[in-house]
Amino acid sequence: MSKVITPRRTAAVLAVVAATTLMGTANASASLISQDGMRIAAYQNSLKSSTEEGAADALRDFDALTHDKQVKFLNYAEDPENLKALLEEVADVPETANPAPVHQLVNLKGGDVQIASDSEAAFTADAGDASGISAAGKLHAGWWDTTYTVRQKIFGITITKLSVWVNYHTNGSKIDRVDHADCGKRNFNGAVSIGHGVPKAQLASGNAIGQVVWEGSIIYKGFGVEIDKRQQVVANAYGFKSGYLKNI
Repeated sequence: MSKVITPRRTAAVLAVVAATTLMGTANASASLISQDGMRIAAYQNSLKSSTEEGAADALRDFDALTHDKQVKFLNYAEDPENLKALLEEVADVPETANPAPVHQLVNLKGGDVQIASDSEAAFTADAGDASGISAAGKLHAGWWDTTYTVRQKIFGITITKLSVWVNYHTNGSKIDRVDHADCGKRNFNGAVSIGHGVPKAQLASGNAIGQVVWEGSIIYKGFGVEIDKRQQVVANAYGFKSGYLKNI
């Protein structure tokens, strides 16, 4: 004999199914919220314990994001495409005769992720020649520190920064001495490990050149890649001339 399910019994069954589904959804949501909370707390703790310059600023700016943006920030930081972009998709800064600072910006993920390339040149005149560079562009004797920097930003927060600079002297008409090159990095991304070789400096074709090789390793959820990049800054007697960060 077939069983007849009354409307009342049907409603009761549906209520149980709905309750079970909601409970499962609630448990899944709670699990995701708990997992995201742990990820956020872990990242905040990593910034709090970091001894790198800028960690406190990064923590302040990260804390100012909404919860959803914090989760999105961490997802972007761990995305292999974004990680490789820093090491693979940085455009060269072309040569320029203009000593003014250079700024280039590449937008990814609708602008949420950015790669910025910047130059900076600081001049210190020799004692007795404190006038620096005149309005007419006449050279004076003194020392230059010229830098080329690449940054990766997420929601405006610098997560990785790579810089190379060269220190050199002009005698009032040309570069007569290149003293040294050096480099600096800032990395607030746990999925990226960055080391470097010995920075090198040289005087070639009247230009001061500073170079360093970065050794980058990216590991995330079974994804792994190692990419070596050479970062270079070229400067003339007036300051920054060109720079790049490219595969070798």
